[in-house]
Amino acid sequence: MDGPVMAEQEFDLKLSRELRRLAADYGVRFQPGEIICDDATADAIFQAGMELLCRVGFYNVDTSRVIVLTRDEVEAVRREAPKQFTRGAGKDAVTMAARSHNSPAAPYGFRWPLLHPHFSGTEAFLSEMINAHLAERTELGDLARELKSWLDGVENKAGTVGDTMWAIAVARWCLTVARLVGQPDMYVGTCAGITAPAVLACFSGDRFYRKHHSGVSVSTMPELKINWERLQMAFIAREAGVAKRIGGVTVLGGYARNAEETAILSIATLLAQLSYSAGDWAHLAPVDLEGHRTRRPVMQAQSGACRASERNIGVAATMLQHTKNGMGSVFRLYEEAALIIEQTCSGINSFWHYPCHPGADGKPKSDLDFDLVDKVARAVSGMEREEANELLNRIVKLYEGSLDHPEKGRPFSYYYDLRTLTPSPEMVELHRRVEEQLAGLGVPFR
Repeated sequence: MDGPVMAEQEFDLKLSRELRRLAADYGVRFQPGEIICDDATADAIFQAGMELLCRVGFYNVDTSRVIVLTRDEVEAVRREAPKQFTRGAGKDAVTMAARSHNSPAAPYGFRWPLLHPHFSGTEAFLSEMINAHLAERTELGDLARELKSWLDGVENKAGTVGDTMWAIAVARWCLTVARLVGQPDMYVGTCAGITAPAVLACFSGDRFYRKHHSGVSVSTMPELKINWERLQMAFIAREAGVAKRIGGVTVLGGYARNAEETAILSIATLLAQLSYSAGDWAHLAPVDLEGHRTRRPVMQAQSGACRASERNIGVAATMLQHTKNGMGSVFRLYEEAALIIEQTCSGINSFWHYPCHPGADGKPKSDLDFDLVDKVARAVSGMEREEANELLNRIVKLYEGSLDHPEKGRPFSYYYDLRTLTPSPEMVELHRRVEEQLAGLGVPFR
């Protein structure tokens, strides 16, 4: 409320100017051919990111004020960052702790019912799932018909009742799936609500989430920006005892000109978010100007930020494998494999994938992409940095020529029966061929 008033453009210029200086002052430089950086570079990224936050602060766009933190305050944030937290409850509980880049223990793979990255939004995938189950005389079929009627003509738009209705619908679907696969108290993903009222509604009744079922995103806006909505979300989550996910998206090619500056800005953003939220787990996800993650410089930035956090902060880090090529493309699978290798060998402790629901035998089923990512993560866990870099370079060469003209691919429903999640023979054969090729390149599948 009483930070210095500053025009947003003035803050942006100061941020960009200080970021350039600090990258040079701390000698942050990625080596050619290295995607996963060494310990000294990771520590320099952390020190530069910490200093950036001390010099610049972060900006509340609703008040035009800078939130200023002293070095002692930032150091306290780093020291007091949570080192572990528990998702789920009872027999479905999983305790997540910080993981080192060369830990032999593989990161956890979480299968969640909705929010599939192949789709444009939550409502698109939920709608397709609902339509796939409408004719069934099952509990999911009954729920599908109820939600179909309830959501008819309702737009999922922030600040409207529609946002709340769609968030509740997602919660009900996810909890039903969890119960039907025999894991009623599992963590089913971050709440789909965009605004504070929608989040509150999802935790407001017996049919909805308990605090162990879900979490709330309290991430900043790019770059080092905040508003009252984010602060309200953090406050609500803290008071309700709900898990808080942090992870502002840093853009390479914006205020950060290169991979080194992007990694530094990612650490400053992580510390800023911890300062107002005491977030339980972090999603460090730099992107390029197109919003993608699989170009070499973006992967370097992500790895640098993860390794800096691993060595100096210790908050649990989780990731998702977004690709530029579409489903059914061999390049997509190469991208996913490269991302999970970079992430696993940079210290993440979990990743998540979609969709998941009961198969004919009642056991949870997911798509083949999840299985591939899980197998690769387990294969490279414990791999040292030098070997991981050599393997990454071999895989990245397979797809990087496709990134300027990516294959669009086909919809998820073209390759999978949404009701049973059974893949087409074409998809099964594609995955078989890619796994054989990855093994030949040096992925030590177990």
